[in-house]
Amino acid sequence: MFVPNHLHLLVKGYIKTPPKTEKVLNIWFTQLVHNVGMKVVAGPTSVYVNEPGNEGLTGTVTLATSHASIHVWDTQNPAMFQFDIYSCSSFKPKDILNHIDDWFGLNEAHWQFIDRNGNDFKVIDSGHFKKSGLQRINQIFFKSKKILIK
Repeated sequence: MFVPNHLHLLVKGYIKTPPKTEKVLNIWFTQLVHNVGMKVVAGPTSVYVNEPGNEGLTGTVTLATSHASIHVWDTQNPAMFQFDIYSCSSFKPKDILNHIDDWFGLNEAHWQFIDRNGNDFKVIDSGHFKKSGLQRINQIFFKSKKILIK
């Protein structure tokens, strides 16, 4: 029998290469859900909002265990995003942050991981992700080395 573990991750950050189409964001959502071992029951659905000051893609995906959503303000430089995933399944914030980084080049992010199991919500982890130049150089080097090895 499934025993829910109510967890909520909130992330605000900045990315180098924001998604430009609904199709890309929907594929990103599908891969994210797969990577964290969850199941899509509806969506993903993404649309471009063309309202002055609020331009950017917004998307949601409904999970068997709840939801994930994002809005990307792509006219800012760097592009800003707000993301959340709430699930009754266990997951790790670093897996989500790595997925964002792999797809969109995460510059920086602030996040909180909240336990919503009791009546009083508890921040069980939080952090500030900022990629240094050396980390990015190592990431590029090791990715290219893997390509050469294959």
